[in-house]
Amino acid sequence: MAFLSVATTLAVINAILLFFYFYLDDDELYGLIDFFDFDIEGNVPTLYSAVALLFCSSLLALITTVNWRRPDEWRFHWLGLTILFFLLAIDEGTAIHEEVGTFLEDYLEATGALYFLWVLPYGIATLVLGLTYLRFVLQLPPDTRMRFVLAGVIFLSGALGVEMLGAWEAGLHGTTTVTYCLLYSVEEMLEMLGVILFMYALLLHLAEETGRFSLHLERPDRS
Repeated sequence: MAFLSVATTLAVINAILLFFYFYLDDDELYGLIDFFDFDIEGNVPTLYSAVALLFCSSLLALITTVNWRRPDEWRFHWLGLTILFFLLAIDEGTAIHEEVGTFLEDYLEATGALYFLWVLPYGIATLVLGLTYLRFVLQLPPDTRMRFVLAGVIFLSGALGVEMLGAWEAGLHGTTTVTYCLLYSVEEMLEMLGVILFMYALLLHLAEETGRFSLHLERPDRS
């Protein structure tokens, strides 16, 4: 899958840049850090993640369309997921979660695992969403359910779990340590892998729903 190849390439570039960052003690590395570092917003990895989430939203929209005229209670759940992933793509591209964290710093103390305060409202929202969608997940076909759950566990282990470990390290020693850099690299890789697995699960589910699903990209014939 193309998304997996791009994610792997970005992870390798990030690792190489971090190696030279600490080995050469160069904060910029000819500007490449700003373009490819996993911990910087508004760069190439951010664009990739936003596009991947938007692609998931598009697949969910197709599934919603397929299920919309069926007399069941789950079509609105598919629609909700479509909207959710569209909003996540916007959040990833514009770093809204960072602004939420900055806003909360006026009211709460940023310390320990909550050094990045945005994980608090996002964690609560994840819990509420999980409870809301529990019956929906349980009624999915077994293979689809397994893939969805695995994708969610991988994504959330990075987005919330490793993120909180990174926050703890950042609060204690700052954001320029080897440990912190390793943590945020693992975090982003888990998020990317979780989204890719979810994407794969959606494609398989679409194929099962429609009997056949294929996507072809061709150059237009200009003759």
